[in-house]
Amino acid sequence: MMARLFVYFIITAFVGYIYECIAMTVWSGRWDNRGFMFGPVIPIYGVGCLLGFLFFGNIIKEYAVWQVLLAGFLGSAILEYPTSLIMEKIFHTRWWDYSVGPWNIDGRVSLLSSLGFGLGAVIIVYVINPLLVPLVWSLDQPFVNAAAIILAILFWGDFAASAYCSAKHIEPAFYTNINSCLYSFTEKINPQQHSLYKLLKEKTGLFK
Repeated sequence: MMARLFVYFIITAFVGYIYECIAMTVWSGRWDNRGFMFGPVIPIYGVGCLLGFLFFGNIIKEYAVWQVLLAGFLGSAILEYPTSLIMEKIFHTRWWDYSVGPWNIDGRVSLLSSLGFGLGAVIIVYVINPLLVPLVWSLDQPFVNAAAIILAILFWGDFAASAYCSAKHIEPAFYTNINSCLYSFTEKINPQQHSLYKLLKEKTGLFK
């Protein structure tokens, strides 16, 4: 059971990384690597999805869409605020900042972002999990055990290396090169750096 949950955690952390990087690249108009770690995972997404999976369908057997939406809304704020605060205290930097938009608390959480995570929770519970959970649980146990061990070694090794480099303000050459290539790619396909942020700022006046 634990091995399957860990594999599920890694997959959803990877999906979260893909979503976050695409969303923030569209938002800013240029490549934005949102990962704290060197690898393509964002652990907070894996934690959120894992809690949602355990909560809906295991603790609560019957639930409505509005309950999932509310849980995602509140749960994301509860996860984001202390995570942002702790990471800033340890590494003296922020990985996200909502202060340019309206209705935010210290730039760490905002109404709009929490609503987005609430909608994301609905998608996860009603679309992703019905596809992902049966797939993970259908895998042979020996394969899952081996995959979990390999993924755990990679994950914790990456986490330790990333934490060390962040604390020392070191950026390895391979990491810089990858981000430079992706930045150049987004410049080619969007040379004017059109962005969702600029559009909303012009149309709504709610953003700084």
